Amino acid sequence: MPAQLTRPAPAVASSAPARALLDGVRSGHPHVLIRGASGTGKSALLALVRDHVPGPVTSDPAEATAPGAAVVVDDAHLLSASTLDALADLARRPDTTVVVASEPRSGNPNLQALAAALGGSLTLTNLTSREVSRRAEAVLGATLPTTLVALIHRLTAGAPRCVDAALAGLADMPSTAAADRVVATSVASCHAEVLAPMDANLLSALTVAMTGIGLDAGELARLLALPDARDLVERARGCGLLLPTGALVASACEPLRSAVGPQRVTALQLELLRVKIELGTLDVPSARAFAAAGLTDPELAEYLCTQAALATPRLATALYEEAVWAGADAEAFTLRRAEAAGLSGDLVTAARLADTLLEKASTTPGPELAAAVRIAASIAAHQGMLVRSADLYEWLGPDRLGVDRPIAESVLLAAGRPDAADAAAAGGTDAPPTSTSAGEALLAQGLRQSMDGPTAVALNSMARAVSLSANAPRTRLLPDTGSAVTALTAMHCGELGRAAAVLARASEGDPDTDVAHNRHRLLGAWVSMLQGDLDAATRTVDALSAVAERPRDALFAAALRVGVARRGGDIGALHQAWEAAGPVVAEHSVDLLSLLPLGELWLGAARLGATERVAHLVDQARELLTRLDEPILWGTPLHWYGVQAAILTESPTDLIPHAHALGVAAETSSYAAGLACAGRAWLRVLQGETDAAEVETAATGLGAIGLPWDGARLASEAALRVDDTATATALLQVARALRPAPADRGGTPTPTVGATLTERESDVARLLVTGLTYRDIGSRLFISAKTVEHHVARIRRRLGAQSRAEMLSMLRAMGHGA
Repeated sequence: MPAQLTRPAPAVASSAPARALLDGVRSGHPHVLIRGASGTGKSALLALVRDHVPGPVTSDPAEATAPGAAVVVDDAHLLSASTLDALADLARRPDTTVVVASEPRSGNPNLQALAAALGGSLTLTNLTSREVSRRAEAVLGATLPTTLVALIHRLTAGAPRCVDAALAGLADMPSTAAADRVVATSVASCHAEVLAPMDANLLSALTVAMTGIGLDAGELARLLALPDARDLVERARGCGLLLPTGALVASACEPLRSAVGPQRVTALQLELLRVKIELGTLDVPSARAFAAAGLTDPELAEYLCTQAALATPRLATALYEEAVWAGADAEAFTLRRAEAAGLSGDLVTAARLADTLLEKASTTPGPELAAAVRIAASIAAHQGMLVRSADLYEWLGPDRLGVDRPIAESVLLAAGRPDAADAAAAGGTDAPPTSTSAGEALLAQGLRQSMDGPTAVALNSMARAVSLSANAPRTRLLPDTGSAVTALTAMHCGELGRAAAVLARASEGDPDTDVAHNRHRLLGAWVSMLQGDLDAATRTVDALSAVAERPRDALFAAALRVGVARRGGDIGALHQAWEAAGPVVAEHSVDLLSLLPLGELWLGAARLGATERVAHLVDQARELLTRLDEPILWGTPLHWYGVQAAILTESPTDLIPHAHALGVAAETSSYAAGLACAGRAWLRVLQGETDAAEVETAATGLGAIGLPWDGARLASEAALRVDDTATATALLQVARALRPAPADRGGTPTPTVGATLTERESDVARLLVTGLTYRDIGSRLFISAKTVEHHVARIRRRLGAQSRAEMLSMLRAMGHGA
């Protein structure tokens, strides 16, 4: 750093309005009022104005009698009314230069009259970060690091007076080793110098501003026993220590505390709190500011607690915490804090608070204990451990469930504990018939009906539950939403359209911060994937935030990525997705509502030859279904996954029991009937007995029950196993008809399955279907791997294949690599 601070022109002089002013005083007689808070550079600019005036300059309007006189006056806000009037008279003379600087004073009529007479005005404001950097270069002759410039701007708020003080401190440093400390010390000293001459009332006003709640003239007058505090407010705003929000610059807080005294600061802020309570002007922002300032007051604590009960979960969590700062008894509202934290997505805090109540179960009142169990059980469900949720409800017992009886019933059913669920339901309802309680009861009823009743009846009960819940406020943390349970039920029976509608409606009402937001959108992505729209599914899951923070969401997201990669035929992406899913799978416990992600992970493992890594979970799922007496609705998709796993591992023996289970279910379920038909067709394909008509019927049947991708895969795989090219081509056409086209293809015509390849493309295709890498193909054809990649891309476009797997199937069907 330079050893001595230079004094270039003030920073404000470089602005276009300032340059115009200086040009004007050289060539004419401008009339200008320069406005700005203290420290913004008014005096420095007036000094330049005096230097640029070609003739004599005075600050006394009485001396400006001759034509061409120039009057330059600083601190006009301190002048008497008669002096201001005299300046206004001069401002009406076209042959006189009048340049006046003043702090803003909207309540001074004489100053306002002078402003009107002058006509021209120039407002000085604080420097931006870029301007601070340029100022540093001009003053120090060196470029400061960006971080140091940011620190200077933050501590000074860009006030030129403080910026120059910070730069003066840096000028005396031999190096920048302790620059941060020097800047902070220099700025604090500058603030102390500004505060030193202030009177007690102005210091008190700034002490009020230190809370960050701004200045109100009425409250300030009441606080300081003044008849009118409007001028005091304007003095405070003009002193250069307040931000545009009215809050004191943070770096001035400690100098002010030293100037006023810590006890006086606390006394003034407490008295202001009393004034606000008496006037009825206490609001949430000011109450939070008082708490953050360290005030301890029972009325403040009570107000924060009251407002927390009315606030959104995220705000409520902060308000409860601040109420504790203000002196509230933390144990008195532990339950409410846990609820708010859970609803805002802070599961760690919610679990910690709920556990404190469970640890005092013997002294915790019954309703509070039941609520604590509900919160803890809900957190466990979000963490992918519904088994623990069931354990909590079994520990609580049916006699203490209270209004949460339907919730316990649903949890116990989903965890595969029908006897405990029966016991929970046997106690009858303890809740008033509100929309919330009626919705929870209907959801439990619908879940029970899905075990052994008609699918339509179960979905009807659940749909009514969702409608009722939509009318109720979300004030309680739950293991899952009615919309999510309903959508999963619909997906398990092939009602994908209904699932999509339920989730779309739920997502519209979800705040982005709501714990259900990711859940609903993830399940919506699952619907897209099952329908074959892999791009939409991927876009949705990529856009979600905080998925990793909730293990259940993480499980669904990881399994979805595995499912998308498998369907896309990208073995590299599948490997990557499966490895990413590994840690999530390791922590997962099976329940009724997680069978879909388990199935996708099962198929991903089968494709990679790693079924042993999920075998224990598959066994748990089968045991779960057995305990629930093999519910057709929930078991059917798992058996379909079993069929596909056997197909991927080419194990007809493993396929038979799942096909048999689907056959049994087909007697009462049209969805299961479609899957059973497909299972039989798959089995015959694996056994080398492909019947094209049967495959087409089964494939189109899968499309009809909402599984077009599965149908397309059945048809394309069957095409690989027939010798007749015409039959293979017909089956591939079935596959293409079932698989949705990408959204960006628009009206592009679909190439025919039998599209002709060039000679070079045929050479590449012949080697590609044998499994060779691009490098190996290139070495055999004496071309680069990059050229091979370009050929493959053209082949895929020419065939209209929507995935690598489909392209390979089509090439084999066309006879390449035979």
